[in-house]
Amino acid sequence: MSDASGFRVALDSLVQQVGEKGIAYVVLSGTSEAKPVQNFFRTDGLTALPLFMGTPYAGWHDVMPFLAQLTTSSAFIDWLEESDSTDWGWGFISFASFDDVFGHIRSLTKITLADGHDVFFRYWAARYFGQIMHSLDEAGRANLMGPIEVIVLPSGETIHHPGVPEAASPVPSFPWFSLPSDAQKKVAALCWDQLVGNTMAVLSKTKPSPLSRYPEPVARRKVERHVRRLCQSNVPAELEPSQLQSIHQALMQEASMGSRS
Repeated sequence: MSDASGFRVALDSLVQQVGEKGIAYVVLSGTSEAKPVQNFFRTDGLTALPLFMGTPYAGWHDVMPFLAQLTTSSAFIDWLEESDSTDWGWGFISFASFDDVFGHIRSLTKITLADGHDVFFRYWAARYFGQIMHSLDEAGRANLMGPIEVIVLPSGETIHHPGVPEAASPVPSFPWFSLPSDAQKKVAALCWDQLVGNTMAVLSKTKPSPLSRYPEPVARRKVERHVRRLCQSNVPAELEPSQLQSIHQALMQEASMGSRS
């Protein structure tokens, strides 16, 4: 079972503290095998929109994160309590409208690393996102949270805005947030395993899959070697489509050479 009971208790407590003007939201992962987006629409479906809408990545339906509004009595949280999912996303409280919150979170689609590289920001992954928050100073945390009053992680842990939440209006074009080098180093190890795992998941679904002829440990070592080659000293939240294609082609060539030897 997951820690969703802690999540519900924390969210309910915050809603009671902030009063009727406080709105509960969830960011839903589009890459979780538990399929929280589909289960939200099945159990609740009050208000939800794809967070890549209006960006060049609006067609990435298979990995699309969603922003949803809900109440603490939502049947979606009942589903969380019954599931084993710990990577479904995270929740938060805000006094801002759905549109303002949506605009701010969508503006985090990409961020800039300390070396100037722009990367996709895997903000919907609570384990990664929470570590980023803890690694930033108050100014950085305030900028990243924007109109968010309090973040609630799946475990029930809360992260409060260090100042006065402000709606991002007008919403800046991404990438506008730069991750400091100290914060990048702190999350690099955490992100590495997740990055390799996510890359394997994508490649295993690609037809033909370059991983199908290898045992899982061997496939992981091969993928990790290619990911390390592409990323070098940086650990992005997500590989670019061109990088995934490069790994796919390299693995297919290796498999082809192996079959001829």
